[in-house]
Amino acid sequence: MFIAIADTITLEDSGNFREFHVAIDGDIAAAVAAFDGRATASERDNHLWIDIAFVQELAGDTADAEWQAQFDGMLAYANSKGWIDETANRVEAHIQPPG
Repeated sequence: MFIAIADTITLEDSGNFREFHVAIDGDIAAAVAAFDGRATASERDNHLWIDIAFVQELAGDTADAEWQAQFDGMLAYANSKGWIDETANRVEAHIQPPG
């Protein structure tokens, strides 16, 4: 799955739990601003910390019990790699250009 930033922020390919990134054609400051407080720049280049609750919100009606179970599995994997900030309840995502 990935978060696309254009005129609005959307969650795309929401059933793909094997990848997670932010698609933006611009710099990190622009991406952080677009998230309106629901993301912060990571200390690593080309990465953002995204609020986990915001990802769930973007999933909307897709976020049924099965989706949530798979999302939880994705987060567990991310946690094993150090990509979860448990204090802020955020997951780290890399940035890549759209397309």
